[in-house]
Amino acid sequence: MDDAKDKENGLVVVIDDDEAARVSVGQMLRLRGWETEIFASAVPALRWPRLSQAACIVTDVKMPCMDGEQFLAELKRRGEGPPVIMITGHGDVAMAVRCLKAGAYDFVEKPFEDEVLLTSVARAAEKTALRRESRELRRRLNMISPKEEGRFGMVGKSRAMQDVYDQIEVLARSTAPVLITGETGAGKELVARAIHESSARSSGPFIPVNAGALPETMMESELFGHAKGAFTGAETDRDGKIVSASGGTLLLDEVESISPRAQVQLLRVLEDGVVFPLGKDKPRKTDARLICATKQDLKETMEAGHLREDFYHRIVVLTIDVPPLRQRMDDLTLLVSHFVKSVSDRYGVPVPRIPEETLSAMLRHKWPGNVRELRNAVERMVFTASEGKAGPFRADEEAEGLRLISLPATSGPLREEMERTERSVIEAALSENRGEVGATSVALGISRRALYERMKKYGLHKEDFRKEDP
Repeated sequence: MDDAKDKENGLVVVIDDDEAARVSVGQMLRLRGWETEIFASAVPALRWPRLSQAACIVTDVKMPCMDGEQFLAELKRRGEGPPVIMITGHGDVAMAVRCLKAGAYDFVEKPFEDEVLLTSVARAAEKTALRRESRELRRRLNMISPKEEGRFGMVGKSRAMQDVYDQIEVLARSTAPVLITGETGAGKELVARAIHESSARSSGPFIPVNAGALPETMMESELFGHAKGAFTGAETDRDGKIVSASGGTLLLDEVESISPRAQVQLLRVLEDGVVFPLGKDKPRKTDARLICATKQDLKETMEAGHLREDFYHRIVVLTIDVPPLRQRMDDLTLLVSHFVKSVSDRYGVPVPRIPEETLSAMLRHKWPGNVRELRNAVERMVFTASEGKAGPFRADEEAEGLRLISLPATSGPLREEMERTERSVIEAALSENRGEVGATSVALGISRRALYERMKKYGLHKEDFRKEDP
């Protein structure tokens, strides 16, 4: 038997009474990076304790003592084992059909090209990996705990996320400005919050501001505050976000959107710790740590003239990059289990089972919207669950305009109950997003128009869900 150590591709068990054939197949697989364990008959293979750990099994059909069909039947009797690829030089159509109906993964007839068997082995191994991912997912749905998820209240145990956690620990010990870079939906605000909550300022406020969502005419008032009468509509004095964040942390997301005039004032805040509210002659002292976030290359933004050079160099003292989901796919199963459980708990619905083919589709998806897109997809799957099984996986672009809940065409108790559920889901999402229709539509995975229609139907007004900033 081959005592080779585990290879990256996984373990393939080869069973064939023809010595030349089994040695040839074993050698071919090892050259392509597979670990192999070779048996001359099926009986010792069934006794081997690592058989269930194999990525797949390649077995001859015609063998003495126990043939391939009998081996397959015994494997199935014991429970679902690794995929079995049947090989024979004596096969016919009836035999192939019989083996496939009995649960064989594939049927390869001798003589065959190496690539034919290698392709079948690779597909079978992928199926095994997905099955194990699905089992792990189901296990975590029942056993998940915050300590298992990751660190700093974040979810992920991949190497990429371990690096992020290590950087958070370092940045939390400083008071210097931090720049967080990463794609939309990757989790930049979570990283900023983790830095704040791990720092000496954790008892102070954490104030997030999305600069990209602020009209230029409102930006200075929102950030620096204003005096009563400073402009039309300024009926009272107002502290800006920078003063509100004093003693804590201000997160300035989409920092590339800050106007040149506001950049100058922010420089003064960073250098002297003073703020000049609009319409006031006297400055106000503040002590807020600034964390900026962006999905852009700020150096290019600066070189294009959209960002002052002195402002750029002042905010890039410390930097951290948040990896996109496609670079941390080892975390996908953990993230799915976390979101399934949290969504189910939030809306008071049973935790659904994730079908293997659904998880397979999610593992193949590129996730351009990153973790935010994954959360949206999981919410849709939970909302559309039926008979304990999660609904189909749809990416954000596929889900645009879908009905939140498919209501029965006729009135009655079922429709009334489903309407109550739909309304509660929308209310919870509006509350979580402070009445912001755009953010709520993204969270629910429906278009703005569809959300407005439902809000009108249920008499919901976005103003009722807005909360005062802390």
